[in-house]
Amino acid sequence: MARALALLALLATACVAASTASASGGAPASPAPAQVRLSYTCRSASGPEHVTAQVTAAIPATATAGKPVRPGTARVALTVPRQAVTAAAPGRPATITATARLTTVFAAGSESAVIGWPGLTVPRTPLPARGALALTASGAVPSVTPSAPGQLTVTAAGLALAIAVHPRAARASPGPDSPAAAGATTSTTAGPAAVRLACSLAPGQNATLGVMVVTGSGTPLPPGRAAAAAAKSPCPKLPPGGLKLNPRFPPPPPPPGSTVGSAPSPGCAYTTGYADARKLKGAALIQPALTNVDLFVRTVLNENPKVNYFEADNAAELDYHGQREFPPSTATFLTFGFVPTTAAIELIEHGTINIFAIGPALPSNCKPHQPCNTIATVSSRLSVQIVPGSVTVNGTPLDVGSHCETAPFDAILTGSSASKPPYNVVTGGPLTGLVDIPPFSNCGVGENLDPLFNAAISGSRNFNLLTQGPVCFLVGGGGVCPPPKPTPLREVSG
Repeated sequence: MARALALLALLATACVAASTASASGGAPASPAPAQVRLSYTCRSASGPEHVTAQVTAAIPATATAGKPVRPGTARVALTVPRQAVTAAAPGRPATITATARLTTVFAAGSESAVIGWPGLTVPRTPLPARGALALTASGAVPSVTPSAPGQLTVTAAGLALAIAVHPRAARASPGPDSPAAAGATTSTTAGPAAVRLACSLAPGQNATLGVMVVTGSGTPLPPGRAAAAAAKSPCPKLPPGGLKLNPRFPPPPPPPGSTVGSAPSPGCAYTTGYADARKLKGAALIQPALTNVDLFVRTVLNENPKVNYFEADNAAELDYHGQREFPPSTATFLTFGFVPTTAAIELIEHGTINIFAIGPALPSNCKPHQPCNTIATVSSRLSVQIVPGSVTVNGTPLDVGSHCETAPFDAILTGSSASKPPYNVVTGGPLTGLVDIPPFSNCGVGENLDPLFNAAISGSRNFNLLTQGPVCFLVGGGGVCPPPKPTPLREVSG
């Protein structure tokens, strides 16, 4: 039965016009809606948050193989903790808008296909004076085309929320020559603040939305192919037991009275950016690298108002065709100010990368006129290697040998929720820092070329600006999957 369904041959379409379902002929016009109440654990800049969702979806009872069928309009009634939203907007936010993406699984036996329901929108909703936020997201969902007869069970999985917090308009202070002084009124309104939550289902819940019986005929996939395809992940395979923190970069000691826990959430993201060579007065573009991440390997929480502390310790690991390194990056500089030199470099990782994100446990407890930001410190141990056969000087190839490289060095970058754009370990953003590059050794064949690279590259205070993309989570379908390659930022402020 499972093989005959050929679930991974389902064709998800981006069309959301209501006319598609009625024109398909593969579903009843008004399928009976199903309702399930679900509990989610969501990742945010301030730590894990508990969100409840009541999902209402009309799953057609029957469909015909080879014909598109669309579930009815989906509705997700959400209860979101107030602090998860108000932390992003200082002052008095007035209204909320949002979009939601619900991940669903169409399954039969051991075979399954993951279908995203994007574009569920929340209309502008007033922020209540107190208590949790009640938001309702709704919208049409993509159609699917089953390829063979059988029985499909549809269940809810991960949930991703993008919330815009719109601040209240503030009246400007008029000067003596302003329009307000002459009887007119002026106001200033800041732009909306963005909050992103990546949510996974709490275990032990029945998330079934409905069962669809598919009739007709179709061509099944060869045995095992659908299950193998369904198991394929956009993220590299993690080592047994997940990633471990690098002991070279120990976390700070927890404040007295803190609760230390762990809630590992594996996933992956791309990182790219620019690495300056200060002596050459230029920068090399670092090609996007797929990075495994294991968030919340260790958590520290202290809600005492006098302490107000949350720490998330996260581990990461580069993966370029199985190697712990960035992809080779080619750059051309004017060595000594006038000689064009081109070389491909590899940044090689030694041990895992630690990302310690520290901020307030409860932003509402932050004291007035004091920073209430989350600061992430990214600590890695790297070395630079020149790719053999990649070096030319004024167009002439230069053989530097197979081991022209530096010794390992520490690279410490930071990101802040207060920068523009902001950094968040879940949704990504800019990371900056100054890096000291040690001398090169073993460069040259028949002649010592170490002085060439040491004079041009080695040295202190080389500025780095890396850009991390959003995380795709392996469990629960949260985040952005597959992970996108971010556009490298050229500047950041704050």
